[in-house]
Amino acid sequence: MRFLISLLLFLPLAAQEQTTKAPEGAAAEKKGAESEPAAKADAEKWLSGSVDLGYRWVQMNGGNFDVYRSIVNLGEGPKVLGADFTITDPQKRSFDQLRFSMHQWGGEPYSTMRGSVAKERLYRFSADYRSLAYFNNIPTFANPLLARGVTFSQNGYDSRRRFAEFELELFPSRKIVPYFAYSRDWGKGQGVLPYVTTANEYAVPVRLNDRTHDYRGGVRIELDHYHVTLEEGGTQFLDTQEAAYVAQNLGNLQTPLLGQVQSLTKLSQVYDVTGSSTYTKVVATAAPFRWLNAFGQFLYSKPDSKVTYRDSAAGAFFQINALRLLSGQQDLVYSFAKQPHPSGMAGLELRPFRRVRIVESIMTDRLHNATSALLTEFLLLPASTTPDEVRSFTPDRLVYNYNRQELNAFVDVTSKLTLRGGFRYVWGDAQFRAAEFNPFRREDYGELNQKVGIAGVNFRWNQKFSFNGEFEGASSDKTYFRTSLQDYRRMRLRGRYQVKPSLLISATMALLDNQNPSPGLNFDFRQRSDSVSVQWTPQGAKRFSLLGDYTRSTLRSDLLYLNPAFLGTERSFYHENAHLATGLMEASLFKTGSRMTKVSAGGSLFVSSFSRATNYYQPFGRLTMPVNARLEWFGEWRWFGYSETSYAFESFRTNHFILGFRFTI
Repeated sequence: MRFLISLLLFLPLAAQEQTTKAPEGAAAEKKGAESEPAAKADAEKWLSGSVDLGYRWVQMNGGNFDVYRSIVNLGEGPKVLGADFTITDPQKRSFDQLRFSMHQWGGEPYSTMRGSVAKERLYRFSADYRSLAYFNNIPTFANPLLARGVTFSQNGYDSRRRFAEFELELFPSRKIVPYFAYSRDWGKGQGVLPYVTTANEYAVPVRLNDRTHDYRGGVRIELDHYHVTLEEGGTQFLDTQEAAYVAQNLGNLQTPLLGQVQSLTKLSQVYDVTGSSTYTKVVATAAPFRWLNAFGQFLYSKPDSKVTYRDSAAGAFFQINALRLLSGQQDLVYSFAKQPHPSGMAGLELRPFRRVRIVESIMTDRLHNATSALLTEFLLLPASTTPDEVRSFTPDRLVYNYNRQELNAFVDVTSKLTLRGGFRYVWGDAQFRAAEFNPFRREDYGELNQKVGIAGVNFRWNQKFSFNGEFEGASSDKTYFRTSLQDYRRMRLRGRYQVKPSLLISATMALLDNQNPSPGLNFDFRQRSDSVSVQWTPQGAKRFSLLGDYTRSTLRSDLLYLNPAFLGTERSFYHENAHLATGLMEASLFKTGSRMTKVSAGGSLFVSSFSRATNYYQPFGRLTMPVNARLEWFGEWRWFGYSETSYAFESFRTNHFILGFRFTI
C-alpha cells in the first residue's frame, strides 16, 4: 500500500519535471528540436492507448457483510481500473493492427481482458477472458428456519467462475472464410446446500467444481446475394459436488417422530455429472430478387450425460413409507440420458409494393429425452448390523415439441407514419412421467395453444419529435406451466422530443397484464413501469452537462399453489411499488495546461414499498485534474446504503474511496 501511494505521488511530479526540464547546451537543443518531432511522429504511428491505475479504500459503516458481498462485492486494494492499447505496424509485415484491453483487475468481482490481431485478407484472431467472483449468501432466501430467528442461509455460494474464448478466421475479407473457435467455462468454490432425506433437510458445506469445453469450426460463404454458414462443433462438461461433514445437525424439522428427534452426525456425499455433445448448424440467407429476402437456420445436437451419485450418512432418520427410524443409510445411483435435439426456423420478407413489407417466419424445436436410472440403497436399523437393501430401476422419457408461426405486415402510410399488424400462433405438446402421488396415471401430458395479435405504430413528425408503440394481445387455451403467460396484454410506448439542440426529453411506458383463470390457480400478474429521462448539454457539453432518469414501477402477483406437505391449496401474494432514479452532472472547472479539470456527481436510488420494502442508495462524486498532456489525476467517492424494513439484519452501509491516475500514450 505504501509503495502504491508513493508511486501515485511520484509519477505526476516526474512527468511534470520531464516536460519542463530543458536540454543543456544550444547544440543539444537544436539537435533535439530536429529529431524529437520525427521520433514522436513515429511513436504515435505504432502505439496509442491509456492505462488507469488506482487504489480503493472500503470503509464498512455497519451492517451485514455477507449481503454487501452478495450485492456489491467491491474489494479494497490496488486496482488496474482499465487499460486500452493499439499497436499499428506501418509496414504491415506480420499484422496490420493489434488491440488489447483489460478492465477491473485486482480482486474485482468482474474482470475482463480482450485482445485481437489481424492482417488484411489473411487472418483475424481474437481472444477473450472473463473472471466472475460469484458470492450469494442472502439469509432470507429459502430459509425455513427464519421464523425461529436463524439468519444463516441454507443456499450459499462463494465461487470464482472463468470464461475464455479464442477464434481464428482465415481470409476474412474473401468470399469463403474458414474459422475455428474454442471456449472454456469453468468454476470452483464452496457453498452451503441442504442434504435431503425423506422427512428432513440438513444444511451442510459443499465443494463445487465444474468445467465445460466447446469446440467448433466451419466455413462462411459470402456471395453477393447469398450467404451460407456451415458449422460443426462439440461440447464436453463435468460438474462435481462433494460434501464431507462430521457434527451434530438437527436439520429443519426438530419435532420428535416416534419419540426420536432426527439428526445428522456424519455425511460423505459425491455427485458427478459428465456429458458430451456434438452439433451441426446450417445458416443461410438469400436475396435472389429486389423484392424478396429469405433466411433459414437448422441446428441438430445429440447430447448425452451420465450421473453418478453416492452418499453415506449416519444419524437418526425417519423413513416415511415404512414408519420406522434408521441409524444410517447409503445410496448409490447410476443414470444415463440421451437427448437428440433438432430445431430449425425459416422465413422470408416480401416487398410487393413500394410502401408494403410482409415478413413471415416459422420455427420448431423438438427435444426427446430418454433416461434410465439404477438406485441401490442400504438402510441400517438401530438394532441391526445387517442393512436392508433396496434396488430400483427407473426408465423415463420426456418428449417436448414447440412450434411458432408469425406473420407481420408493415405499411408506410406516409413518409412520417408506419403501421404494423401481425399474428402469432404458438402450439406444442409434452409427454412426461406423472407425479408419484398420482396412483392412477403413469404418464402425464401437456399442451400449448396460444394465439397472439400484434400491432404497432411508428410516427416521425420531424427530426425533433418521434413516437412509436407496440401492442400484443394473447388468448391461450392451454399452457405448460402455472406461471406461463396465458391471456395477456403487453404494451410499450416510447417518445422523444428534441426541445432544442442542447435539450432532449424522452419517455417510456410499459405494461404487462396476465391472467390465468384456471380453477385452483387463478394466476393474476400485472407489471407496469413509466419512465422519463432528460439530457441537457449546453454548448455541446463544453462546460456543463446533466443527465437524469426516473422510473415508477409497480408489480403485483397473486397465485394459488399446492402445498406438497398437506396437499392443500394456499395463496402466494406479492406486491411492490418502486421508484428508480439516476442522475449525473458533469462540469468543467478550470483549464490546466491544454486540458480541463472536471468534476462530476450524481448517483442512483431504488425505493420500494409493500411486500418487501427496500431502500438502496448509491451517490458518488469524482474529480479529474490533468497534470500534463499525458497524465491526469482522479479521485472518486461512492456510498452504498441498503436497508429492508422487514429484515433489518440484511442492511449495510459502506464508503468507497478511489485515488488513481490515467496515463495516455
